Amino acid sequence: MKKVLTVKDIQEILGISQKTAYGLVRQALMTGNMFKVIRIGSHYKIPTEPFLNWLDSCD
Repeated sequence: MKKVLTVKDIQEILGISQKTAYGLVRQALMTGNMFKVIRIGSHYKIPTEPFLNWLDSCD
């Protein structure tokens, strides 16, 4: 599995629209209490392990 996910990866994993995926990533970046997000210019990178841990905790 990839070490870092993109917004498109998150969109596919969760089965949500691109707009919703970007909103989720921006929310995580702003609140800092969901999953780790790294912003590089206009791109977002999400470390896989923290994202999957967050997803598991949503059950």
